[in-house]
Formats: sequence, structure tokens, C-alpha cells
Amino acid sequence: NSLSNTLLKVSPFAFAHHKIILDDNGKPVDYIFLEVNRAFEKMTGLKAADITGKRIRDVMPGIEDSKFNWIDFYGNVAITGESTVFEQYSELLGTWYQGQAYSHAKGYFTTIFIDVSAQRKREEELESFFSVNLDLLCIASLDGKFLKLNQQWEDLLGYTIEELLEHKFFDFIHPDDIQPTLKAVGELRKEHEVLSFTNRYRCKDGSYRYIEWKSKPKGNLIYAAARDITARIDMEESLKVSELNIRTFFNSLQHM
Repeated sequence: NSLSNTLLKVSPFAFAHHKIILDDNGKPVDYIFLEVNRAFEKMTGLKAADITGKRIRDVMPGIEDSKFNWIDFYGNVAITGESTVFEQYSELLGTWYQGQAYSHAKGYFTTIFIDVSAQRKREEELESFFSVNLDLLCIASLDGKFLKLNQQWEDLLGYTIEELLEHKFFDFIHPDDIQPTLKAVGELRKEHEVLSFTNRYRCKDGSYRYIEWKSKPKGNLIYAAARDITARIDMEESLKVSELNIRTFFNSLQHM
């Protein structure tokens, strides 16, 4: 026990042990702090000397009005003994926490958690970037599985995001472009960026769009941005046809 207590005290994970308080009907209405470690103090800003032996409603007035019902959540653990994991935002502390709650004895519960606010902020920034960017943005695995796409994909191809995520990107590529795409993915596997690559993607109506890619690998993931260049390709093809017709016309004049 002394070794366990020492490890908990120096652990980088926040630790807190509590006793649940029930009303006359057996409903959780509060809980008491029994013990916390230094990591808990650092992650929450609450000092052991100020909260040990005190009720959460006294330590954090207004907690019962939070969007997430912490007292009911922890009360269920203390009463049933069921261990549970969580990732929740504490409005009063302004922090996202991820951890586990479990009970050693009925009426008591322990929480071990970490601060994941920085991670959540990065995720929110990524989500915001995906939602406002006009380019086709994509995160995929090297084996071809779509993992994350922005709304532009749905607007361009006609498939819903959910439909696209159910497939590998090879399922939408023009058959003539499969081998060049495999070659480009091979470069990404070698951790080489692919900064200029074009292939054709099938739309839900059966037509194809030319898409120009810039891709960068990271581990087993591909981060890519792309643009629909179908209009440019069509114009270039039209100019080639016009140039050929003009040459044919002048050649015919020379042989008259």
C-alpha cells in the first residue's frame, strides 16, 4: 500500500479519491474529496489542503448546473462498482479531461485522468480548417482508406461523405489511372511528397472529374489537398483540337 500510495503521489496522471453522498432516496447529490495527488492539483488548480474533506458543491459552486452531470456520472460508478472511461469538458475549470472512474468499495470512487485540452484544440482547429477550406482536403491511409474528407468532396462528386468513407479511394478512380495512382502512393510510402499529380474520379452520375493533388505522408497516413481542374483540362483539349483544325486548314490551302 505504501508503494502504491507513493506511485500515485508522483504519477503524471491526476488521481482523486472520493466518497459519494446520497439523499434519502439513494440518489447521488454530492461527493467528498478524500485524497488527491500533485498532478491533480496541477491539472485542476485545486489544492489538496483546500479541498480534502470538502464537498464538490462547496469546492465548485454551480457544478450541478453543468451540461454534463458529474455527480450522477460518478454516483453511478460508486453505487454499481462499474468502471467507466470518459472524455468530458469541465465548464467550471475550462478544461477537457480524459480518464477513468472506478470503485474499490461501494459508496466510493476514484478517478485517474489527464488534461487533453491541447489535443482537443488541435482537433477543433483541424475541423475548422476542413470546414472552411475551398480545396478538396483529405486524410487517408496508405492502403487507400478514406479517413477524413471535407464538404467539397460531397459537392464535387455527388456522393455523401458517409458513402465516400465506406470505400477506398481506388474505388472511385478511373481504371486507366489506377496504375499511375499506385505509383504515386508508392512514392508516399517512401516518405516522398507528391506535389503535382492528376487523376480522374468518378462522380455519382457516372461522369469523371480531373483532380490535381498535392500529398504529404506522415507515418501510415496521407495528408492531401486537391483541386478540380476539369474545366482547365477541357479548355486545353479544346485548344488542341482548334489548333489541329487550323493546321489542317492551312495544309489544305497549300495543296490547292
